[in-house]
Amino acid sequence: MIRPKDRPVDERGGMDFLGPEFVTWLWWRASTSPEFVDASGDAFFVHVDEFLELRGERGAARKTSLRAGMPGASAEGKVALRNGKVVTAARVLFARGEEETAMTIRAEDLDLSGVKPPKPEGEQSEERLAASLAGVRRAYADLDACFGAFLAVRCSDGWDAEVEKIRAFGAAPSEEERSLAS
Repeated sequence: MIRPKDRPVDERGGMDFLGPEFVTWLWWRASTSPEFVDASGDAFFVHVDEFLELRGERGAARKTSLRAGMPGASAEGKVALRNGKVVTAARVLFARGEEETAMTIRAEDLDLSGVKPPKPEGEQSEERLAASLAGVRRAYADLDACFGAFLAVRCSDGWDAEVEKIRAFGAAPSEEERSLAS
């Protein structure tokens, strides 16, 4: 669950809550307002795609893993969020025009895996390598911009209002639930 402001931080001085809060916030933000702006003022879009894992406070005993399709729009994801779970891992897609980069973010330590940059173009192997590296650098910069946006609100007086928006998002029916109801 997203840690309320009045709940004390881990007595050991840790900030273990921050990663899961970030990835949960990123899922909500990508679902409601997917456009972000990088340091140079260029827009990019974020989408949760193909994998979403949520856990309750008691770890694996309360784990929900969603794979394939659009788990961010699924009823199971919303139900898990309603039940106080936070996102512990997500497959995230960053898009800039036709260029897309995908990666899996693990909330526990913000470890990245399965980074898939855009297919490089060029005739020479050096050109393709340079294009691949540039794509990976942009993806890391995009992730940094997302984390910066999260920290800006997390460290502000607006965090409580943001948490209420996330809770309202979880309480609202998913796209899947809405289509089944009609």
